[in-house]
Amino acid sequence: MISHTGLFTAPSTSGPVTITATSTQDSTKSDSSTVMIPPATKSGFLYRGITHTSWQPNEYNTGAGTTSQDALAATGATWAGVLVTQYQADATATTIAPDPSRTPTDAALVGAITELHNQKLKVMLKPHVDAEDGAWRGTFQPANAAAWFQSFQTFMVHYATLARDNNVEMLCFGTEYTKLSGTAFLTDWTAVISAIRNSGYTGLLSYAANATFAGDEFTSVSFWDQIDVIGLDAYFPLTNKTDPTVPQLIAAWSSNKNGENIVADVQNFANAHPGKPVIFTEIGYRSVAGTNTAPYDFTLAGAVDPTEQENCYEALYEVWSQQNTLMKGNLWWSWSVPMPTAGDTDYTPWTKPAEAVLKNWQ
Repeated sequence: MISHTGLFTAPSTSGPVTITATSTQDSTKSDSSTVMIPPATKSGFLYRGITHTSWQPNEYNTGAGTTSQDALAATGATWAGVLVTQYQADATATTIAPDPSRTPTDAALVGAITELHNQKLKVMLKPHVDAEDGAWRGTFQPANAAAWFQSFQTFMVHYATLARDNNVEMLCFGTEYTKLSGTAFLTDWTAVISAIRNSGYTGLLSYAANATFAGDEFTSVSFWDQIDVIGLDAYFPLTNKTDPTVPQLIAAWSSNKNGENIVADVQNFANAHPGKPVIFTEIGYRSVAGTNTAPYDFTLAGAVDPTEQENCYEALYEVWSQQNTLMKGNLWWSWSVPMPTAGDTDYTPWTKPAEAVLKNWQ
């Protein structure tokens, strides 16, 4: 059973304030650059979404894919991310290419985008580059950076063109390239962004920066001023407990197991980028005991625990719905194509107690 009350302290730039973590939120706030929040929106977020994922060439375009897309829409989300992944050999490689056995085809992507649009959702296309040997993209340091960026630009222009032709509302053109997103490569990123725009894509542009601690990649991305929506892949550790309550998780957002005040850190970051919406392009928790201690760890071993996932979802909404003038929403990671089976410990909330939390807050 999850609790819907608790107290936490979230310092602002002018000093600490005490916020009551309840399930009631003024939902009439608006962003002058976008649209008025519908009164029925409990979270008050402008971006209320989930990222749809597949690592199969045609899975999005199957009956199971359509069932999954329709179930995603039924959560009340207004945005859906759509993932597509291409690959390079390892962290030092310079060539990016599709893997025919794992990369969704363009036809499959168009099928998913079309179905999600038919369900009245806006779409964020999210192309990833992964390493064939399993290296995390945050460790990518290509042997020839110029060659890598040329390959990356070709990769992104392909998907920008697909996004243009299918009226995709947002393109998240990079994710967690922590070794490559700083000032040393600003000229390269400027060229990538220009190439995307020159392709004719006119939707929103976002980049998803790694955010697992106070000074992580999101604080040093060199091109935030060139894009429309600032994205944080927010996998901040919360408590050191394997069975935390909702109040404990709420408190951890302001004082986590590493002594960090994540709310204040994100507030200060958002205030340093006025006029740019800040969203969590990814945030997620597995249905496994201890997921809150290391949300980024997709290999974490533990007992099946859908309640901890549920509690983490509830705490996210309790905390960040009260910061929605600065933090404009999130796209949960993630929503799979195959319906999860009993005992599933992956990130998807589908058919799990966390799905009810989504429906309550979206």
